[in-house]
Amino acid sequence: GRGERRGGGGRGRGRGGGGTKTKTRRPRTFSFSPAMDEPCFIKPPPEGAALPRLVCYDLDDTVWFPELYMMCGAPWSKDELGRVTDTCGTELRVYPAASESIRMILDPDGPFQSSGVGAKVAFASRTNRGKWAMEALNLLRLDEGTSLREAVGDLVEIFPGTKRKHFESLRSKSGVPYSQMLFFDNERINVEEVGQLGVTSIYCP
Repeated sequence: GRGERRGGGGRGRGRGGGGTKTKTRRPRTFSFSPAMDEPCFIKPPPEGAALPRLVCYDLDDTVWFPELYMMCGAPWSKDELGRVTDTCGTELRVYPAASESIRMILDPDGPFQSSGVGAKVAFASRTNRGKWAMEALNLLRLDEGTSLREAVGDLVEIFPGTKRKHFESLRSKSGVPYSQMLFFDNERINVEEVGQLGVTSIYCP
């Protein structure tokens, strides 16, 4: 998300945070998008297609919803079914399309790994709730054994400001040039700024 600026609506009709505080607040009114409950099947890329070496996702309203500024925040709780909730009992949910695509990228027998590309996954967020986000990444899982944090290792950049800075760090850490990166975000400004670096950037409202 872009910050706590008003106006507009993303996939879940919300926006991310800006600044540095992590003060607990009452959540805003929101509703989950139908996309959260729809079955998802992502078609693998065609054989021989040029594949990115690093695929990066925004977090708020791209990987998960609600956006963190809309929630009461940590400490998070996790029940026996794996549901992660904040102090008000609101669940933080991962979009099926996000989890399915990340699994496909990391599948050792899938096209992103077996082709020799060895693609990596990364997260880049401008939320000001960095501590909440990191805790949530450790709790939310792609499957029974892998957390979102484990899926990306150290390729996670969470801090306010232009995402150009996030990608400068990701390039340094990964060694992957901008031209071989793919980025998904629900905010046009982020897509435009990162795209100027030479990253293939996809707007997903």
